[in-house]
Amino acid sequence: MTKESTDYSSEASTSKDKDSEFSPQILGALYKDYSGDFSSKYFSAAMVASSVKNIKARGFTRDNLLWGYYQKFAVSDPTDQSKWGKSALYQNWESAVAEAREGLAKTLVDRNLPGPDPDNPSARARNMLEHLDTAVRIALFDKHLPGSPVDSGIEIEVVVGVQAEHSRRHKVTTSWRNAANNPSDPKYKYDKLTIVMTCPRGGWIGPVVWKYNGRSRFTKYTASYKVPAAPYDSGQILFIFNGLESLPDPRQSYPPGILQPVLQWTSPPDGWAIRSWYVPSTYTPSFDMMPGLNDERRFTNPASPAWTRAKKVNPGDLLKGVIEWDGMSYRSSFDGTTDATLLAPNILPLTYPVAVIEAYKFGNRNDLVDVTMNNIRLELEDSPGVPVEPTWEIGTEDDNPSDHIHYGTGKLQRYKIDAKNNNTTLVFKRKGAP
Repeated sequence: MTKESTDYSSEASTSKDKDSEFSPQILGALYKDYSGDFSSKYFSAAMVASSVKNIKARGFTRDNLLWGYYQKFAVSDPTDQSKWGKSALYQNWESAVAEAREGLAKTLVDRNLPGPDPDNPSARARNMLEHLDTAVRIALFDKHLPGSPVDSGIEIEVVVGVQAEHSRRHKVTTSWRNAANNPSDPKYKYDKLTIVMTCPRGGWIGPVVWKYNGRSRFTKYTASYKVPAAPYDSGQILFIFNGLESLPDPRQSYPPGILQPVLQWTSPPDGWAIRSWYVPSTYTPSFDMMPGLNDERRFTNPASPAWTRAKKVNPGDLLKGVIEWDGMSYRSSFDGTTDATLLAPNILPLTYPVAVIEAYKFGNRNDLVDVTMNNIRLELEDSPGVPVEPTWEIGTEDDNPSDHIHYGTGKLQRYKIDAKNNNTTLVFKRKGAP
């Protein structure tokens, strides 16, 4: 279905998988460790000015500062992992940040909340990632604590939680605290920025994305793969798909979304089945109430979800997921069958290709499956009929970085993913599986 991310919930820490390489126990509190062991110290009122000095000394400026990239440089020696409290937090930082940033870039800004600039709250960011980046730039470069005319930086409090129910998207809010005595100088007007980040439970545990930044929309996206053998069933939900997403557009009143021909696994007697989905980013389904195989929700508008009836398939069946744009509407389907065909007119242009294994309510690797997608083909509107080679981002696994600072961006994913044959083949293999 939709985004997003690795399951770091407290529930995950009780996983029946005892293999430490795969178990999420050590990762369950990753984001919370950051707010408790690191951020509350180095971005406290007492230390933030010193931390900002260190960040500036490493070449960060107001123009290039982005959330996630500067934190390791708040300390005087960024290679000293002991300053972070827990080595897992330090060594998995790049992976957690890459995941959060990729998701927040697709998250629409809540129009009911103020913008990121407290002095101009009506100015909106294009998406929640830009909102967060702007807020931390203002807090660290534009604002000063009382008695600090030269050294910039105000306290940043980070509050981290986990979604109460199974979900797939990060949520972020920011708020500013007025300084005492209401100073007239805007650089002293606020003395604290609070960032609240709520993390997903379940989601895209094996994602591949192409962050295409051209102007042309995609007119065709196909991928072939076999239905895997049935996994060990413990009530989990699995989605396997090639999909096309749109990105937030502040000029439009409706949200971005994703169109996807999906192979899904739900608990027996359902098993494997295919159906197409259109899901706007604002849709927050209950994964305890999955649509039945015969349920259908027709497309009505870009702000509402839609799905087709499902058709059961068997292990070993060859599938070809297809997304097409005909100049008027997008269509999601599986080649060779009229089942699972969904038309989605008047949605935002789909400019962001993905290939994904998504999961909820799983316990260990035996609840998951391996998949190889072959014959991946993408075509653009400005070059009809001509395939383009995607530039997939599949994450890295660097355990011994040469600079002793930047570790792999794929270390938290449940899958090792390889791209082959000029990026037309993607191999999804569960980490730790034989």
